[in-house]
Amino acid sequence: MILLLLLLAATVLLNVVFVATWLSGLERGGAGALLQKLQMLLTPGLAAYGLYTAIRIRRSVPLGESGLRDASKAVTELVLQVNPPRRVDVRLGKRLGSRAYVTGAPRKPIIVLGPELLALHSMPGERKAVFDAVVRHEVAHVHAGDLWWYQLATVLRFSNLSTGFFALLVLWLNVLFDRGDVTSFLVSTFRLAALTVLTELIARAFLRAREHSADLHAAQFGVEGLLAAVQAHETAQTRSVVRTWLRRHPGADERSQALTNPMRLLASPIGQIFLGAAAAGAAFVTLQDLLLNGSSGDKSTPLITGVVIGIPLTLFTAFDLWRGTWQEDRNRLRPLLTAAALLGGLVIGSHLPLYTRIFDEAPIGIPIAPSTLLPFAVGTLGLCWWLDALSTAWRRIDPGASRMPSFLRYAVPAACVAGGWLFAVLWTWSARLRGLYLGCPTEEAKNLAICRSPTPQSDIALKVATDFGFTFWSILTVLVVAATLVIPHYLRTRTLRPVAVALVAVLVVLAALWTTQSSPPPLDRARAEFRLVLKTETPAPGDCTPPLDSNVKCSADGNERLTLGPTVLSTVDIADAVAEQTTTGYAIRLEFTSDGQRHWEDTTRANVGRFIAFLVNDELLAAPQITQPLTGASAQLPGPFKTLDQAKKVADAIRGD
Repeated sequence: MILLLLLLAATVLLNVVFVATWLSGLERGGAGALLQKLQMLLTPGLAAYGLYTAIRIRRSVPLGESGLRDASKAVTELVLQVNPPRRVDVRLGKRLGSRAYVTGAPRKPIIVLGPELLALHSMPGERKAVFDAVVRHEVAHVHAGDLWWYQLATVLRFSNLSTGFFALLVLWLNVLFDRGDVTSFLVSTFRLAALTVLTELIARAFLRAREHSADLHAAQFGVEGLLAAVQAHETAQTRSVVRTWLRRHPGADERSQALTNPMRLLASPIGQIFLGAAAAGAAFVTLQDLLLNGSSGDKSTPLITGVVIGIPLTLFTAFDLWRGTWQEDRNRLRPLLTAAALLGGLVIGSHLPLYTRIFDEAPIGIPIAPSTLLPFAVGTLGLCWWLDALSTAWRRIDPGASRMPSFLRYAVPAACVAGGWLFAVLWTWSARLRGLYLGCPTEEAKNLAICRSPTPQSDIALKVATDFGFTFWSILTVLVVAATLVIPHYLRTRTLRPVAVALVAVLVVLAALWTTQSSPPPLDRARAEFRLVLKTETPAPGDCTPPLDSNVKCSADGNERLTLGPTVLSTVDIADAVAEQTTTGYAIRLEFTSDGQRHWEDTTRANVGRFIAFLVNDELLAAPQITQPLTGASAQLPGPFKTLDQAKKVADAIRGD
């Protein structure tokens, strides 16, 4: 239940932050506008919850003032049996019929009962048992502190609806002011509706779990009456799958099975895994967009998102599979079904966010291509199989789950390491392939080596394998996975001390090798070079028409014709390149290596007053004048960039991303 609540909160807050960032970006108001939009999106949720609670309370009257003294006395006796930690106010809801609910502030809980339900208190046999069971169920909510959870879940649900409303309003205003078309509006509306439904389904799953918890608590005082109450409301509608998914309360069949066999609750439905994966897929695109801030080539961004989102998703999946291992009717196909739900949810959820600030309405999400889906399928299946095998090995030595705290103490960190590394790899692969699909068709990327390659997907796979292949974390992950499968077998007959000492020694050696190894040079770096300008002249008609001599370049506007000298600095002298926004436009800041810094200082010191040309793949980007000797490890160069995205793509090419 805690994982479902965290999943709900993360999904809503990511949507709210993303929409707030989007709206504040439209106004270019900075941090102040962002805080204002966050307040604007979250306040309606709080206000709606307060209004909703007030209306429900006003439609009821205190049970002691209703004249139903016998019913009030019977309810008081039942409340004393459960003994909640706080005083409970019982009220009569005249329009409730045979229903009941808990409302009010967490410190002042209120139970509202319908008149038809109260009428059962004086009836004999099964009807009196139904009355007792329903009242105990509602008091169990108070005893468990569910009002805190209900309040938080309801505020999040209302905030999600208000966020969707504001986003829909802005999208429609874009259409009215000719900033968008009807087709993109309809697509965005569909995505918005899907995100809203996804969040609502997660909220419903959480609330249904709380209902099961209250059922089990109330069953301690007599399960027969509770079963009778549940089965009395069993109809064809409550057995409908769609209806039970969209209603807060579980269906009668589901509640009956949970009461007669509580072990069934240990294995969460596969649908919850799908919801969690879909939320993770949407969060992956949203968080990556927030971190990139206009660039698709930052290689640290998919790594961060893979760890930040991959670890919680792994734990969510792990607890589902671990609970299923200890249930009585364990399904051997569960790892396969869980992997299928993970893959489907990740792919579908990644296509749900409205749009990105980078590419507007361009296709987003995990690319639906065999080269991407196959690694995701293999990775998720391997992860699910390992998690299931891990708990199965422990169950053989601990059938009664008496060592569960010890199991979790070792299994949870192992799952975090393996899941974080796996999803970092998978999402890095997905992000780079998506950047290829979006970037290569543009005019700015036509000279990039990766876009000219006949096998770009294989090149990306090689680059990802180089980044993640033989590293400290990859070796650590393999060792952790192997150790978790071996350790349970050693627990039966021998001590783990030699294994632990050997493992620590291997990790120390790997850490030493990892810290001393030099990083491999980037692949597919664009050819960047600095060349001194020997002569500048105004071109005659046709002088700038290709083909030109390799030492002759023309400015982007065609107003200057430059004759260039030999190369004084090249790609090997550049350690990093970052795009920046300046007061006059967009530029690229170059970070030099130690040798490159020395060459740059010597060149600028010896050529004060002359012009120096900066070229990338033989294309002239800038030719500034050297007005003074330049020192330092970086230099900012303006270019003919119309957008920040154009500058970032050139910077990415220089870095080799």
